[in-house]
Amino acid sequence: MNDNLRLHYLIRATLADAAPLAEKILIEQSVETPLDILSDDIKENILGKIEQLEELSEPAGYCRVVFSFAAASVGQNFNQLLNLCFGNVSLYPGVRLVDIELPQSVLSNFQGPRFGIEGVRKALGVYQRPLLATALKPKGESDAYFAQLAYAFASGGGDIIKDDQNLIADFSAFQSRTDSCQQALQRAADESASHCLYFPYIASAYEELERHFAWVKGLGLKGVLLSPLIMGLDHARGLAQQYDLMYMAHPAFSGSFSIQASHGMSAELLYGYLYRLAGVDISVFPNAGGRFSFSEIETQAITRRLREPMPGVTTALPCPAGGMAYDDLSAMGETYGVDSVFLLGGSLLQYSTDSKLATAAFKAKILEQFDERLVSQGEATAASSCEIGEPPRQQLQEYLPSIDFDWKDRPAVLYKKDQALPFAGIKRRELIGKQGEECRFDLRYFEIEPGGYSSLERHQHSHVIIGTRGQGDVLLANKNYRLSEDDVMYIQPNTAHQLRNVGDQPFGFYCIVDRDRDRPQTI
Repeated sequence: MNDNLRLHYLIRATLADAAPLAEKILIEQSVETPLDILSDDIKENILGKIEQLEELSEPAGYCRVVFSFAAASVGQNFNQLLNLCFGNVSLYPGVRLVDIELPQSVLSNFQGPRFGIEGVRKALGVYQRPLLATALKPKGESDAYFAQLAYAFASGGGDIIKDDQNLIADFSAFQSRTDSCQQALQRAADESASHCLYFPYIASAYEELERHFAWVKGLGLKGVLLSPLIMGLDHARGLAQQYDLMYMAHPAFSGSFSIQASHGMSAELLYGYLYRLAGVDISVFPNAGGRFSFSEIETQAITRRLREPMPGVTTALPCPAGGMAYDDLSAMGETYGVDSVFLLGGSLLQYSTDSKLATAAFKAKILEQFDERLVSQGEATAASSCEIGEPPRQQLQEYLPSIDFDWKDRPAVLYKKDQALPFAGIKRRELIGKQGEECRFDLRYFEIEPGGYSSLERHQHSHVIIGTRGQGDVLLANKNYRLSEDDVMYIQPNTAHQLRNVGDQPFGFYCIVDRDRDRPQTI
């Protein structure tokens, strides 16, 4: 069994120049000693190896290098892993770390998020839709202003309110603000049965950290906002584990690691993979189209790394943010799907002087696209805005009897929200996966009217189709297949496909897809 870890880099160089640089990196990251004085044992077990070195056509002018190192090189130490991956090599220009592959012997040392997607949802009792978050801002306003904003956001149906990362003050001011906001959220909970989590920002001096965390725990709050690259990834991980708190990670200070295409590390590796290993429950990162320069490819890759299966490591919630507005919510829903947090700060304040009205409008916009299953205060064990309750399992519909392909509480909905990819005469029902079930797939039922058809599209995820009623034609990579009752078809990733009803009876089929998946692409 291979017990090595593998590190992937992009090097901005020709193949001829990349080869000697790769050898320098190999030495620098492990032994930092001339090769001719090393023993055979160290060369074999410590030095590591260059597994792959190739020149790329895209992006032009770059080479990919893959190194392997023995798992013993990092042991159980997160800091040592970071040092091995991007220690001295970070001082070389034109070198970018793009991926890390850890063997199970190393990965098993990382618990990852303590709460993760399921834990955060259980804290709120909210399923089936993205969560709505905002920030207390701007710096300079009074505690009374922030408390009123928190009250209005919770009363309007918001889910998570955090401190702005600029709200750094002495301990006395921290106490005053957090106490005022916690009381405001409690008042909203008492009046309207709202349930909103508050994450204060902790960025105090090292000597002050313990009493800041103790104060948060004493208030009964269930989470904090941290900046892991300001504090240190392993330090932030340890604090979140020590104090049993949800951990929302802000990207402050991280741009120098991820913003340059030829240096640092890939955004998906930093905000997705490493933040998740560091115990992040909610990872905040710049959304594509906002006031920062992240692309949609990057943000989708971050999202995938936060939610993809990883043995023994809990999944985490992506939280796109940074200059997004009310009109962006539909596109964000299409891009990020259900298990996401949409963080909107200034745009929510701009929408209306009545923050409760603005929050309700933003939430209603989300609900245009997603259903909601909300566990009420009476059903859950939570008694206030600060307590976490376990949603009762009986809330899930475990048995779905069908009468002529009609399931109770599973209404037919429009196949797609827009006509960007043409379709006609097709409806879908979300059977399993959107109602809080603990599974990594979604089961949907589609039905196409005579003459109707699905979009001609392709995507990165695979899926399975099972015929259930009538007959239809499946166009798959320019070849046509007839799908009848009980026929099964596997559609592999990036394969163009379309389903059509060419008969005079309804054509129905089940479709099984990954819970986390990419958006369809136009052919």
